[in-house]
Amino acid sequence: MLEGMKLRMLSVTCALVLTLGACSDGEEKQAPDPKEPARTTAAKITAINPLTGATLKKAPANPVFVVKVDNTPASAPQTNIDRADLVVEQTVEGGITRLAALYYTATPSTVGHVRSMRATDIGIAKPVRGQIVASGGAGKTISRIKDAGIPIHSQDAGSAGMSRDSGYAPYNVVVDLGTLAKDVKNKQPERSYFQWAGAGATAPKGPQVTAATVKFSGSHTTSWKFNGKAWKRTNGTSDKEFGAKNLVVLWADEKDAGYTDPAGNPVPETTFQGGGKAVVFIGGTRVNAKWKKANNASTIVLTTRDGQPMKLPRGRTWIELLSKGESTALSAQ
Repeated sequence: MLEGMKLRMLSVTCALVLTLGACSDGEEKQAPDPKEPARTTAAKITAINPLTGATLKKAPANPVFVVKVDNTPASAPQTNIDRADLVVEQTVEGGITRLAALYYTATPSTVGHVRSMRATDIGIAKPVRGQIVASGGAGKTISRIKDAGIPIHSQDAGSAGMSRDSGYAPYNVVVDLGTLAKDVKNKQPERSYFQWAGAGATAPKGPQVTAATVKFSGSHTTSWKFNGKAWKRTNGTSDKEFGAKNLVVLWADEKDAGYTDPAGNPVPETTFQGGGKAVVFIGGTRVNAKWKKANNASTIVLTTRDGQPMKLPRGRTWIELLSKGESTALSAQ
């Protein structure tokens, strides 16, 4: 468990419908930028699960695997998404989304269906020394990820544990993470993904909500329902849905990745560093916040809208990574 961290959270309220630009910046108090926790040794960081904050008896015998999973009906069902420790939903070309499912404490024998990597994955994987698992990727993207020092395991490269099931290509790639783990270097995380609150810490106060919709584009909206214990998608394609204690919505900068897909659609790249507005659902409580991430390898630091430190309760987390520049929106009730 990370030591020396004390919980300081303030109650915040805001309207239950948020669009980009809601809660006027002019009303926000200025405060010094929060300090990111320093990198520590692998032995210390793995006293807790850096992806959930939960206590670990010992570090797993595998690194963090960042598996790229298709999020369209064409590849349904998604398999063993519920066993991931943390999931990031990101925008890809055509306004659709793709999942980056991070596995650390479990290495299922089947995860899929696996699709190609994007440059956004650099900022997703780097904080926990993640190793990317994908079907393949554009040459420009592969070069950038390798230059960032991130290991890649892909179907195109013949990596261990990769295969195809009875579905049709390219929507039929699956990975056996247990088999893959035996064939890779076990590089352990050196940072936590978020700043985690101590055990038994009091949760922040805020409006109580039971449903949320996250609009990525005119082509895709993810719908959520809180069942009293966890947030689960109501329009997902998984055989068993991931249960999130923390549902974290972040708005980030987006740019053109510099190439198009085979259909001619420009490929977007969400920049997972810097900062912006955030909305955090902790259980059924909504908290309006801000996020900062100094660089691709940094811990995500959350604050309240007036700049006070905010730590996440321990538990599994789903991140909705939205673009600041598009007509993205969040509504909750």
